Amino acid sequence: MNQIILFLLLLFIAYPMQGQPSQVRTPIEESARQLFDMEQHDLTYNGKEYRLYIAQPAGSGQTPHPVLYMLDGNGQFPMLVNAMEEVSDNTPLIVGIGYPSLQAYPKERTRDYTISVEGNGEGGDAEDFYRFIIDKVKPFVEANYAVDTTRQTLCGHSYGGLFTLYVAFNHTRAFQHYLAGSPAIWWGQGVIVPKQRPFFSHIPHSVTITLGEYEENPESDPSRKNLTPEIRKIKEQRKGGLSPRDLASMIAEEVPDCRFILYPSKNHGSSIPEFLKEAVYVAGGKAGQ
Repeated sequence: MNQIILFLLLLFIAYPMQGQPSQVRTPIEESARQLFDMEQHDLTYNGKEYRLYIAQPAGSGQTPHPVLYMLDGNGQFPMLVNAMEEVSDNTPLIVGIGYPSLQAYPKERTRDYTISVEGNGEGGDAEDFYRFIIDKVKPFVEANYAVDTTRQTLCGHSYGGLFTLYVAFNHTRAFQHYLAGSPAIWWGQGVIVPKQRPFFSHIPHSVTITLGEYEENPESDPSRKNLTPEIRKIKEQRKGGLSPRDLASMIAEEVPDCRFILYPSKNHGSSIPEFLKEAVYVAGGKAGQ
């Protein structure tokens, strides 16, 4: 009986409910270890525990590199470094911000990446998480690695994209470049978007918003028929309001270097590798598309 329960548990972890991210963490491949010197560092802030996953281009010594600060470090840091085929002087120092957890997407991300919404008891600690990055993460990175502080990029996907936009709108000077993949701007019915224009008191160097084709046109997604009624209901509740494409168009009225990228034949999950690839390009000073 115990073996059956264990089998079902492992099956659930490897193949989670449709619409939910897999909690299985991707192992870091040997090819990535040849390209990067990698370390982990645990930090605490206001009683909360975090883990930094840092990849420095191998052999770079004291050569200052641009910095890519990426959210969802547990799940997406391994995906990014595994996808790298080479490094150069423009390859960023990669700082994955995550948690001391075995899960790829720990529940704490909802707490940290979202802003308070009346009537919603979930999340709401975005400002405190921002302070953690400014007060703890960036000082630690700048004290221990050779970085170019004039070339800093923040990127995040889904809730991470929501947080990236939160920082861009409210603390624009914190980073030079912002990349929001499939941002969850439906959170609080678009409360993340400032009510007044201009959006920015200081113009960022660039803002990039990415999206999978099937997120924008869900009816064309061939896997849609496999969704459970519960997941379909959730997706329906998140439709409407301001779209990522429309938000990008509004931002472009203020930010000359604002791009919207739609990934063909990709959905919310399958667009992540393309989004991460773009983040490396942006952080290194060149756009991939």
